[in-house]
Amino acid sequence: MPRSRRTPTTATALAASLAVVAGAALAGGAAPAAAAPAEGAVAAPAKFHDDFNGDGYPDLVVAAPSGTVDGAARAGYVAVLYGSAGGLDTARRTVVSQSTAGVPGTSEAGDAFGATLASADVDRDGYADLAVGVTGEDLGGVADTGRTIVLYGSSGGLSGSGAQDLRPASLTEGNAYATGLAAGDWFHDGSTALAILSKDHLELYGGWGRARTPARAQAGHPFADFPQDFTPTGLVGGDFEGDGAADLVVTGRKWYLEYLQGHSLYLKGGGPEGYTRTEFAGGPVGVAGDIDKDGADDLAIGDPSVLEHGEYELSGGAVQVWYGAAGGPGSGQPEVWQQGSGGVPGAYEVEDRFGSDVSLGDVNGDGFLDLAVGAEGEAIGTGAGAGAVWLLRGSAGGLTTTGVQHFNQDTPGIPGTAEAGDLFGSDVRLHDPNRDGRSGLIAGAPGENAGQGFAWVLQARSSGLIADGSWNFSGASVGANGANARFPETIAE
Repeated sequence: MPRSRRTPTTATALAASLAVVAGAALAGGAAPAAAAPAEGAVAAPAKFHDDFNGDGYPDLVVAAPSGTVDGAARAGYVAVLYGSAGGLDTARRTVVSQSTAGVPGTSEAGDAFGATLASADVDRDGYADLAVGVTGEDLGGVADTGRTIVLYGSSGGLSGSGAQDLRPASLTEGNAYATGLAAGDWFHDGSTALAILSKDHLELYGGWGRARTPARAQAGHPFADFPQDFTPTGLVGGDFEGDGAADLVVTGRKWYLEYLQGHSLYLKGGGPEGYTRTEFAGGPVGVAGDIDKDGADDLAIGDPSVLEHGEYELSGGAVQVWYGAAGGPGSGQPEVWQQGSGGVPGAYEVEDRFGSDVSLGDVNGDGFLDLAVGAEGEAIGTGAGAGAVWLLRGSAGGLTTTGVQHFNQDTPGIPGTAEAGDLFGSDVRLHDPNRDGRSGLIAGAPGENAGQGFAWVLQARSSGLIADGSWNFSGASVGANGANARFPETIAE
């Protein structure tokens, strides 16, 4: 079994601590540029949160926030590969940037369009929609304030038509609005809302409706009660206590002694009563899902540089798993998985960065979610930072190393060669684009080919992931500028 470690927890009542932003926070306070679809256009909300063209197959979203667009370095772009019975195909794709017709703003150096992503059918028209974080956007002459752009789905997939511009309530330099994005029923009213995280507060947009005018306003103040020395990095949503209510986890980092370590906040509650906050060590990335099928979501936290006993740094990395229970994450003890312990292949070595990214999906079709773990710093031979990916299996008892798998670019059947600085596994995603009940692996290596970057696609079978038949693609493969794109730095969960 994996070993546990103690984590500090603090509970603080935060009454009405979230700013829920009304339609007036749209750019210029105006309504969206395009009319919403007719009420009868599609009978029901999208079946999958990532089916943007409504054909019944989940689609894959990958982004290159460092990509060059119209000569602007790090302007960024997003690519959607549409799912089908035959799986993914780079010929069936849409690429969107701020140079796309209808998308607010202009492609400018350092905008980082696609730095964060979240998808859901917010307007309930049968097509999933995509929220795109543009964390480096300058607004009103204020540098790096950030903005969120919502792209709407349609029978033709994603486009800039009717794209919506969500801006922070106030402009603050370096606030990086959309540092984290998460879609869920944050108001506990049965509708989908969007949580938008910045460096110093959290905002919620709700009440979209078919008119595409998020106008759900609620009393409260910006959530600016982050702990001292805490830097938020992302959002994870789930029902972590199994009570039917959606909760949020803010992942991030915090200084412990002289080390910058993972640290997260569990926010329980919502609505006019506000949230209760519980702090716990671990971060800066996470994913949620019901691994053991007990009715409560579990939280897997990637902690690529961990601190033990409050005394010294262990930078090989780890993954914490907080199983759903009363009290939620930060209450009780997590499972901790590391290389070389608990049956995980490999050795715990400095700079491996095990836990660089995590993703959940049912790989072998047994009904249990499995966990993919990236270790972007893993050395392969003499290649430091070549990177690797592990797959831990889900079961009624939680995660297990029975049938554990391990892949890198030197694994037979996987294209390419493991080289220093490739960072294979920097981003991972378990995804079922053909709806066969088995999720394959998408693994990003943004350092491949001197920073061009590639994504690898591994198929899934009842035995697990297979390397044979795997393939890769880059920004150039989808018709975008691949040079120095570090593709894909972001893969939507």
